[in-house]
Amino acid sequence: MASDASSEKAHLDEAMKEMSKWRTVTYAAVPACIAVAAWDLSHQHEHHEDVPDYPYMRIRSKDFPWGPCGLFEMHCPDAEGAEE
Repeated sequence: MASDASSEKAHLDEAMKEMSKWRTVTYAAVPACIAVAAWDLSHQHEHHEDVPDYPYMRIRSKDFPWGPCGLFEMHCPDAEGAEE
C-alpha cells in the first residue's frame, strides 16, 4: 500500500512539472503571437492591380438571371452604365 501512495505522489510531481513547463511556454508564446499579429496588422496591404480586359475574358453567350455581370464581381461597368 505504501507503493501506491509514492506512485501517486510521483504522478502528482510529474503533473506539476508538466503544468509549470506549459505555463512557461504560454507566457512566452502569447506575447510573441500578439507582437507578430500587431506587426502584421500595422503594415498596409498591397492593393491588387486591375485585371486587363482581354477579349477572351467574360464572354457571355446569354445574360445571367441576376444581371449582366458575374455574381461575385465587385466592379461591374455594365451594371454602372445600366443604372444611369
